[in-house]
This record gives sequence, structure tokens and C-alpha cells, in this order.
Amino acid sequence: MKATRSHSLITALSALTLIAAGCGGGGSSSSAVNPTSSLNEIDTSGEPDGVVPLPGTVDARIRAVFDKYSNLDAPGGERIHFLGQPGVSDERMFRVKAIFEQLVTDVPGSALGAEKGDVFDAVAALDTTIVVVEGQQAFDVTDAPVASFVAFFDGLYASVDCSKVVQEGSPEYLNPDPAIDGTLSETSGILLRFGLGATIPQFSAALTAARTAAEIQGIYQPESAQPQGLADSNYLGLILSVYYGVWAHDPSSQGTAGTADVYDFCDRDAMAAGDPDAIALIESFFSPRQSFPAYLSTSFSGTFEMQFDPAIAYTHRSRYLERVGFRGAVTGRINGNEFDNTFLGGDLADQFEGRGGNDKIEGDLGADEAFFSGPRAEYTIVPLDATVTRVSDTVAGRDGEDDVRQITRLHFSDMIIDL
Repeated sequence: MKATRSHSLITALSALTLIAAGCGGGGSSSSAVNPTSSLNEIDTSGEPDGVVPLPGTVDARIRAVFDKYSNLDAPGGERIHFLGQPGVSDERMFRVKAIFEQLVTDVPGSALGAEKGDVFDAVAALDTTIVVVEGQQAFDVTDAPVASFVAFFDGLYASVDCSKVVQEGSPEYLNPDPAIDGTLSETSGILLRFGLGATIPQFSAALTAARTAAEIQGIYQPESAQPQGLADSNYLGLILSVYYGVWAHDPSSQGTAGTADVYDFCDRDAMAAGDPDAIALIESFFSPRQSFPAYLSTSFSGTFEMQFDPAIAYTHRSRYLERVGFRGAVTGRINGNEFDNTFLGGDLADQFEGRGGNDKIEGDLGADEAFFSGPRAEYTIVPLDATVTRVSDTVAGRDGEDDVRQITRLHFSDMIIDL
């Protein structure tokens, strides 16, 4: 059954003209040796982010270009592989993997994305390898080691340009004019080409119809004519980026998005009003919120805001995040939004405030603290077990019901309680 599915997917993917926009793709590998066979046994469980150095047992054609590895295990037991070049940080490598995992995570109640296991398995069935490169110049196919890798994988890989990955809490993210993050565009294109497009034909048809309608209406004007597969991929990547706030700070000052202002809308509300087909398409398969664990850059310090504030440009993006945390020797404060947030502590003393929703506040090695809006008398504090304490706000619509773990202090407006 696996061989039949792989063959049909490969045929469909070939028809979508996969070799485009920096992504490899196409037919099945003609090599006598499966190019991923030396990757399948790498153990990534010992690292919290699942990123490990490539062991010496890996094929030399891979090690000549890449030095780190991670993976996602599909429900059917096969792997999607991730390779990183020497200049790619572990945190950016993890972010690419985490966002791809978000895209293949079930969205209960959605029309087409409630059960994504078949899509996830379809990508893994092709032995798909996602390579995170330092930049397109660092992955130059005229360079002998790169050419050898490309020939070895014979199209069954896709590249993500690390220079387009903008980490939450990085200077590029926090800038008053935040850098455009290309992670969603690139990973959604990979998903479409290597699994979603062939596995759920209803989505592919709706995508082509939405893009075509947008072009006819003049609200989406790509710079040049493109094959259908590439055109659909580019449109999907752009509207997803708009949907999750990447363009909402309006870098063009014209309310548009995309290189050369190819799309007439830069935020979710404007898109809902002007391109409802795009909204319907996205919400048929993808989550309205970003559920991947967004670890703040190791360069971060200060307070990270998740509640939308028009005076803070990056909150056009952070407003859609659900899970934010620190990793390693980073300290600061995270203020949540109205969603049911999960906060993740790092090695040092961190501070968290939920600000609405029923939150999970997970401390770690430092003296981590949780903050609440009202006086102590308006909350109940109940230990759930030896490690988790529930703090419930009796005032409706304020702080909700928060579960705290490994938190040393609770701050109320009138007192501090040590746990």
C-alpha cells in the first residue's frame, strides 16, 4: 500500500512543477541507495529541541554540506528529515521544524484539517528531507559538494532559507519595522507540494479557485506568469503570512503585502473583507492561532508582549501566538493574550502574566514567578498534585483559571505568596 501511495503522490507532485523557488522536488530517487537510509536511525531524543550533530555514520555526501539533524515522526511511523548547514543555529532549525509540525497538526472542527494524519504520512512516505540553508549562496548547486547532495537526493528535498527565518524576540522581530518572516511561506509551500496538494484534492481545487478569483478581481497581481503549482504555492504562502500578522505592520504604508505590493491586503481583517475566499480556504485546514512553541531568541531581554498593541509593531504577529517561552540562559517577562496560553520557563528567573484565558505556566530551573491582576482575596489557590497549583480568578473575564508548575512566587496586586 505504501509503494502505491508513494507512486501516485510522486506523479501528482511532478505535475505541479516542484523544482521552483528554491525547493527541490519531482520524481522518486533513482539512486540505488535510499538517500535517507543513513538518517533513519539517528536518535534525537536526548536534546530538548531535537536538534543533534550529524553522526559520522551519515553518508558523506550529506555531511559535506550539513552538520546538524532533526526529524518529525509521522503517525504511520516514517520520518520527515531536517538537515541544517553549519551557519544555521539550533534555535532557527527548531523553529522551522516546529512551524512545519504546526501545519500538520489536527485542527478540530475544521472542514479539511480535523484529521491531518494522511497528509503528514504522505509527506513522510516520500522520504522528504527539508534542508535549512544559510542562504541561497551557501546552497549553490554549482558547488561540487552541493551538486553531489542534489544528485544523491534526486529531487526529494526542499530548502528553507535561514536568512528568511525571523525568531520571536530577535532584534529583527522586535524592530519598529519588523523583518518579514518567510518561514510560513516556505514551509506551507513544502507541505502543499509534498503532501497536501495530492492528498486532499478539495483543498487544491479551492486554492486554485481562490487564487484565480483574486487575480481576476485584481487584488492579487503576481509579478510574472507562473506554472499552476508554483502560483498556488506562492499565493498560499502569502495569504498565510498575512493571516498570521507577518505583514500587518504595513511596511508599504499602502495596506498591501508581498514583494512589489502584489496583494491588496496586509492583515486578517482586511483580507476577510476583501478576499473572503482566502479566509475560507485557510480556515478549512489551518488553525486560527499559532500553536508551535515560540521560544524567544537567546538575545532577548525585557518584556515580551502577546496582547495586540498598535504602538508595538511586533504584536501584530505575537497576538496570534499561544505558546511562548524561554530556553537556556535567557531571562525576562512574558505577558500573555486572551488565548489559553502556555508559558515555558528557561534556566534563569523568569516572570509570566496570563492576562486572560486559562493558562499553563511551566517554570523550570530558575526562581520563576507568576503575576495576577487582582487582590489575593479574589482568587482561589488549590494544589492539584505535588507539582501543579491551580490559581482561579473569581472575577469573570479577567485572569481565568491558571495552572502553575515549578513557580516560586505568586504576585497579586496587594501581596506576594511564596509557593
